[in-house]
Amino acid sequence: MNPTRITSILRPVLWVGMLLFALTGATLYAQKKVPPTTQHHLRILHTTDVHGNIFPYDFLNDRAGTGSMSRLSTVLREIRRTDPETLLLDAGDLLQGEPPTYFYNYVDTLSPHIVSSAMNYLGYDAVAMGNHDIEPGHSVFDKWAKECKFPLIAANIISEKTGKPYFKPYHVFTRAGLRVAVLGFTTPAIPQWVPAHLWEGLSFDDILKSADYWVPFIQQKEKPDLLVVLMHSGLENDNPDYLENAGRALANRPLGIDLFLIGHDHRQELEWIRPEGRTDSVLLINPANHLERVADIKITVRKQGDKVIEKTLSPSFISLDEVEPDPAFLRHFAREEAAVKEYVSSEVGVLEGEVRGQDALFGTSPYMDVIHRMQLEAIDAEVSLAAPLKPSAVLPAGKVYIRDLFKFCPFSNFLYAMELTGHELRGYLEHSYAGWMNGMTSAGDSLIRLRPGAKSTDKYKTFVPPYNYSAAQGIDYVVDLTKPEGQRVTILRLTGHSEPFDLERKYRVAVNSYRAGGAGGMLTQGAGIPKEDLPKRIVGATSHDQTYYLAEFFRRHGSVRPVDPKNWCILPEEWAKEGAERSRSFLFPKK
Repeated sequence: MNPTRITSILRPVLWVGMLLFALTGATLYAQKKVPPTTQHHLRILHTTDVHGNIFPYDFLNDRAGTGSMSRLSTVLREIRRTDPETLLLDAGDLLQGEPPTYFYNYVDTLSPHIVSSAMNYLGYDAVAMGNHDIEPGHSVFDKWAKECKFPLIAANIISEKTGKPYFKPYHVFTRAGLRVAVLGFTTPAIPQWVPAHLWEGLSFDDILKSADYWVPFIQQKEKPDLLVVLMHSGLENDNPDYLENAGRALANRPLGIDLFLIGHDHRQELEWIRPEGRTDSVLLINPANHLERVADIKITVRKQGDKVIEKTLSPSFISLDEVEPDPAFLRHFAREEAAVKEYVSSEVGVLEGEVRGQDALFGTSPYMDVIHRMQLEAIDAEVSLAAPLKPSAVLPAGKVYIRDLFKFCPFSNFLYAMELTGHELRGYLEHSYAGWMNGMTSAGDSLIRLRPGAKSTDKYKTFVPPYNYSAAQGIDYVVDLTKPEGQRVTILRLTGHSEPFDLERKYRVAVNSYRAGGAGGMLTQGAGIPKEDLPKRIVGATSHDQTYYLAEFFRRHGSVRPVDPKNWCILPEEWAKEGAERSRSFLFPKK
């Protein structure tokens, strides 16, 4: 056949083929250039500062309780019917606060811990460590970590042995077609509150420093669609020694974090913050403490291929007030609840008179007398320094049970004997009363120093929280509120002694472990002791926590008669009396 003829026949075929090839390539190229758009829906539930509130029962007052994991169980059953891929996260402080945690921390230490068992039952996905999760010590939190079927995360808790995070720094979940990285942080102020032997071998990095390393690391290695920070640290910092609450400070850094699930400060928060140099905002949310409510974040993510092109977060809170406890949950943990009830119902002694926690805010009181006397005996001290840790406590005269001890000592603090000079004791008290009480110029002034703009309906009204008030027993002294701060306290003598108080002499002083670490600033700012020197001042320590020694105090004495020791007073007395009445009606309005 003629080659020219063949070419003329094939030419149209070649042109058609080339055209088809070009069209196919263009289509493939277009598909590659503009991948399909997909939409993903994810729901995240966030709890924090549960503090052992597992059952719908108030173990301290022997009555029905509020909130609790039992009610959360009811909510979860309904949510998971429609949103089975929901992430359930917690920002820490689970292992302390209620009798069930105390019982499984220190009494029944062989059974699975009630907190790990309950959280496994509820299907938690991850938990950030809190300071009160470290507080029970290695023997408790290491056992708890092994029992949990979900990761405990804390990028800034470092093993001194390895130089790496002691817990998992972050975890990546695949939910609803999304890669969700959850990065954990813990408040680094733990050394200020918790005795060193309980966190031996650990150190606590600054959260901002840790985030500067881990956020880019996760972004490069994991390439998540969402980056969530789950941290036991609140919104605003007021700790001069540590960046205790790093929420706002971290949110202001343009690191590319999408969501902050915060805790620790027990304040309900929902705030959008625009990081420096960014046009979009990030969400910070905190449902507050005691599992009265749950933070609920509904997230929509639009992706084009692997690229995220839009994220929308819709936050709200779920109240557990009217929720019925889950009967299946209660049946499952009936044995554990019964064991705790039996324990807290054990009698330890008799109280010969009523004590009321709120009285301790306005002067000497029988309530604080019991605490001070226990501390003086337990650590063999001359002077006791303590705060009213449960202003809501009311204990009538009569039998005292284990449950009642938590109304005096709700936290698992140890006791220390510290060596302080008279000058340092006076400085300690000056700092305490400066934050606690107002300067007074007339009988019309309020006694208690309030937060600027405080309203009677506010949850937090005082300038400093009452756990950072501190008064003394074992010495007689006066507080003159007409004098400037720093010149108000005059210590007269050791109680029961005739010789004047010696500012140069060293005294053996009882304090709890929270205060001994410098918390509240009494020892550092007030007494002027450098923070690094505080451990050198410790000359004695108890082997158990305050609750243990309070139980021993009642057992040893059998019957305890609380008295108002009147070892200190406020001047001018008439002004103080009227100011106290005014402050009491504002802080504790009658319902």
